[in-house]
Amino acid sequence: MRLRTGLALLAGALLLQAACSGNRRPSGKLVIGVNGSLNLGSNNPVLIQRNANVWEALTELDDSLTAQPQLAESWQATSDGRQWRLRLKRGVRFHDGAALSAPLVAANVLRLKDHPELDYYSTFVNLASAAIDDEFTVRLVFSRPMVDLPNKVGHYFAGIFSPAAFGPDGKLGKPIGSGPYVFAESRIGQYDRVTAFDQYHGGRPYFREIEFRIIPDPVVRLMSLIRGDIDMIAHHGGVPAPYLDLLRNKPGIVVASQDVAITHYLLFNCSRRPFLKMECRDAFSRSLDRAGLVERILQGAGSPARDFLVDRASRWNRGRFSVQPDASGQVKQELKACAGSSAVVLLLSQSDLSAWGYRHVADYLADYFSRLGVPVRVEALEGGAWQKATQDGRYDITLYPLSTPTGTPELLIRRLAFSAGMRIRSIGNTTHFLSGQIDSLFTEALEAPDAATQERGFNHVLDLLAKEQPFVPLYHERYYYAYRRGLAGVHVDPFLKLDLGRLHWEEPHR
Repeated sequence: MRLRTGLALLAGALLLQAACSGNRRPSGKLVIGVNGSLNLGSNNPVLIQRNANVWEALTELDDSLTAQPQLAESWQATSDGRQWRLRLKRGVRFHDGAALSAPLVAANVLRLKDHPELDYYSTFVNLASAAIDDEFTVRLVFSRPMVDLPNKVGHYFAGIFSPAAFGPDGKLGKPIGSGPYVFAESRIGQYDRVTAFDQYHGGRPYFREIEFRIIPDPVVRLMSLIRGDIDMIAHHGGVPAPYLDLLRNKPGIVVASQDVAITHYLLFNCSRRPFLKMECRDAFSRSLDRAGLVERILQGAGSPARDFLVDRASRWNRGRFSVQPDASGQVKQELKACAGSSAVVLLLSQSDLSAWGYRHVADYLADYFSRLGVPVRVEALEGGAWQKATQDGRYDITLYPLSTPTGTPELLIRRLAFSAGMRIRSIGNTTHFLSGQIDSLFTEALEAPDAATQERGFNHVLDLLAKEQPFVPLYHERYYYAYRRGLAGVHVDPFLKLDLGRLHWEEPHR
């Protein structure tokens, strides 16, 4: 009730300020409100987020998480899945004038091969060679099958850059890409700016300059849009669901949504009691009310998870979980027997409390399980301390968001169930789950000779994980964004990328 009253008062204040505002900008400049900088720094493989439209990849995943051509126009694999020939688009220029070519792509691939710390998903760890068949054909040879390569070269850390952009250490001095916009500057805590690339192979962009204005507070972001200080709210965080009513039915503002490829999981610590026992993990999972969580807490900003990955990833969707709880007396007895008299510790990362709204989710879970006779104590640690605590196994359960960057379950399994974790990035298996059978089946799927065999292998692993339940899905993310009426060409993909090259005003903008 207090929240609704506060929002109503805020709405009045916003309308008053909006009425007094007369801010206008040249039609050639677009201002997008974001909650944090898109500049990731030189230690990151791409330096600036994909959302800035500065760089492109060889492929990109469409709304069904299937690889589609981007800088590579086509590809073909040998029957054993060890060699790939990629045909590149002609007429593509980079921001420094370099032309897209097979040698340029080979240099990018070898950059990640030689600097595995930048190859976040270990795409090229088994690369044997990058050969030049002709000016626009590069042949990649692997020491083991790589049947999902088209998916693996289209994620948000897979940018292709002019070789002049990176040094001997593999790091980027500047993100010199081939996208519709050129990186201009970043001001810490203020903005990131990009300018139009006139030689973009997809056509000159409409806007000469785009500013990503950093506005961490969602209320201030809304106020800025209503006042006309910004033209759009579109980035991670977007418009939080509790504030949607402040924008709906406002003249001149469009509110839209997109289901994105992010799932939120409940992780169990499988290395200590009570979740050392599969029966206890199963009892907690069966008692979850996923539909109730979405309805009561998320207020539409998500959908209850019926499977490990989002619904649009249809190859992996088998409806392995129920969105309704098991309300039988038996599951309640099992819960009490597992928890005993000690409180279950739900450990959260401070950064996730606001970024993902986990405080409300955690409070709901604590109240929900207490009604079932299981006390839950919510604790929070700063991000680094949370990561160390979870890696050391000092927690009972935790909440964790994970995307599907390659359109397959590989990252999910490697991050949360494979005993070796992610070796390249020195990230262990957070659930501390150990299964020789799953390790073996997962490795076999990774080295499958064809896509159909790999699909069967990954689904077999997911079937076993649905039984063992070292982690379970809670809900899939739904993202809300808003923009000023008259802005056309707006499209957000499942990875939150806004296609800036398509944006334009429908009519003369005053």
